[in-house]
Amino acid sequence: MKKPIMFYTRKCKGVAIGDTPTWQGFAYANGTASPEEVAAAVAEGTRQSVSDVMYTNTKTGEAIRTILRSGRNVSLDWVAFVIALTGSFERLDSDFDADRNSLVVRAHARPFLRDCLADIIPRNVTNGLVAAVQSVIDSTASAEGIIRTSAVYVAGYNILVGDAPDEGVWLVAKDGTIAATPAIVANNAATMNLEFAELPEDGTYTLLVKARSGASLDFAPATAKRVVTVNTAS
Repeated sequence: MKKPIMFYTRKCKGVAIGDTPTWQGFAYANGTASPEEVAAAVAEGTRQSVSDVMYTNTKTGEAIRTILRSGRNVSLDWVAFVIALTGSFERLDSDFDADRNSLVVRAHARPFLRDCLADIIPRNVTNGLVAAVQSVIDSTASAEGIIRTSAVYVAGYNILVGDAPDEGVWLVAKDGTIAATPAIVANNAATMNLEFAELPEDGTYTLLVKARSGASLDFAPATAKRVVTVNTAS
């Protein structure tokens, strides 16, 4: 029996205005296996213990790191670790610039791993599980993204907040704490009207929206974020 995996799509970057838009897909993995789970799967049917496998995995990672630090790539049967450059260069003979370039390690799956997903059926869930906040305007409408008053209008898509405890709207500070929770006065999938009982002190925050837009509770709520500035000074 084939297993499903969900994916969503979003517009590719760099598409010129007037061009027919193209869309890129991003998969929602069905969870993530922990190091302990992987070690248990390797140890099954062998005489090795889970702790022995985990120790070997750790030593293998250390050995690969040592080889990479010597400036050599690492090639295994199932994955290759390759030293790569990031950033752009202004000229053909430009030197490496640490302010705009960096050396990184990238992992490239070998066919053994790359071609192992034939039994998975991808299913597009964009309309239900991907949300976006496109604009935030308060009642003064002085500037998009600047909140001066407690009445705020939000536009986007898939931002219909339900009654589940993990859904809602918050202003989140840079340290991740919730600075304010507004009341939702009106809401549909494309807009919401918010009312703050009290705005936090002036500064930069993230407007965080978590909504399922009517999708099943079997799915986690879609998350939409928009950086906003609270500026109540007259």
